Amino acid sequence: MTRCIYKIINAVNNKFYVGSAVNFEKRKARHLWRLRRGDHANKHLQAAWHKYGDKAFVFAVVEVVPDDADLLAAENVWLKEHVGKGYCYNLGTDATAPTRGWTGEKNPMWGRKFSHTEDAKARIGTAAKARVQSEEEKAKRRASMKGRVIAADTRAKISAALSGEGNFWYGKQRPDHGAKVSKAVEVRDASGSVTMYPSIQALREALGVKPPTVNRALKSGKPLIRGPLKGWVFKYVDAPPAP
Repeated sequence: MTRCIYKIINAVNNKFYVGSAVNFEKRKARHLWRLRRGDHANKHLQAAWHKYGDKAFVFAVVEVVPDDADLLAAENVWLKEHVGKGYCYNLGTDATAPTRGWTGEKNPMWGRKFSHTEDAKARIGTAAKARVQSEEEKAKRRASMKGRVIAADTRAKISAALSGEGNFWYGKQRPDHGAKVSKAVEVRDASGSVTMYPSIQALREALGVKPPTVNRALKSGKPLIRGPLKGWVFKYVDAPPAP
């Protein structure tokens, strides 16, 4: 379970959506489900998804946020830096209302209270348990969660967006420490799902992998043969050469 700031990057034009998650894997699956269904809350991102197709987009962890840090405050740093610029799909500058930028009394849900009686909760629970998914629904859900292989040229574009001057923290002092920018790393799990991490440190913190394991995997370029990440592949992603 990765607590982080992430981007959904359009590799065709390097535009992106930025968000935060207590559980990155779960949030990623939710985004994919909504985008493939065509009803994502962010209309700009949804329109781009329809125009370029799902193979043009990749999810990337850009900052791992410690458990004792304010996750929404960390997201606000990114939002206030990028929202309103042509390369950012986000609409709001406040993480409490990322799609509209409404906070406090401007938020349409301000002051409302929601509650269910115990009887209502029981009925909702019974209805949920009784619902049986069709085989078609199950197949669509499995497809929405399935990973994919990213083409080499797409990986290079994403690497450029995460490395050097394309990295948000390039030349800046991080809130917690002054970590220098390092090369991005691509991780492909056993199912083929690919996630990009901005550095080895971010990868280790997100996956709980020991340095020797990461170093061996990066050096060999081959799948891990044992442990909880058996079958996973770690690779550096080199940015394209400067023109």
